[in-house]
Amino acid sequence: MRDAPGLARRIGDALEELWITLWGWIPTPLGVLLRLAMWRWLFAACGTVRFATGVTLLGCRNMHLADGVRVGRGAFVTAGNGSLVMERDVSLSPCVHMSADGGSIVVGHHTAIGPGTVVRAANHRFSRRDMPIMQQGHEPGTIIIESDVWIGANCVITPDVRIGCGAVVGAGAVVTRNVAPFTIVGGVPARVIGRRGDDMPLLSAAQAATQGEK
Repeated sequence: MRDAPGLARRIGDALEELWITLWGWIPTPLGVLLRLAMWRWLFAACGTVRFATGVTLLGCRNMHLADGVRVGRGAFVTAGNGSLVMERDVSLSPCVHMSADGGSIVVGHHTAIGPGTVVRAANHRFSRRDMPIMQQGHEPGTIIIESDVWIGANCVITPDVRIGCGAVVGAGAVVTRNVAPFTIVGGVPARVIGRRGDDMPLLSAAQAATQGEK
């Protein structure tokens, strides 16, 4: 019976998935109200959250969602063996993939995350060559996105980074290091291409890379 806790967790996850599926398809504002009413008790904390249709949730017991959070259509949000906190008025656009599985993600208030963006708090281990990567497990990490951040479409945020207050991440960027407050970053990997409020032209990622090589 040593695997009893693991078995109970798997059964709980299956029942959670079934319950979410039952209410996840209903369109119109009525569906939004029903989802909030029927899902709210699944979470560690859940304020007045707007869940669109087609949302996938797993590990709700490890999520804290504040008032005004919006989860867009087709978003995939998980926190198995991890921790996810979304503060007031966080907006996840359609098809955002936010995974705190095995790690920790904190998103500050008034932050907007664009469609198709992936925010993942753990990476595959791959140091061993005598074992397939798929069998080496994951390395947990932490992602902190502070308040008033705008992350554009189709970005990737890797573990162990902090995106400072008021920062902007340009569409398609891959963020692998910390982003200072009020800076604008873009490119792969992301680098500084501007700063909010400065009277300077906004550089493209290609221009920023060219300047960095000089």
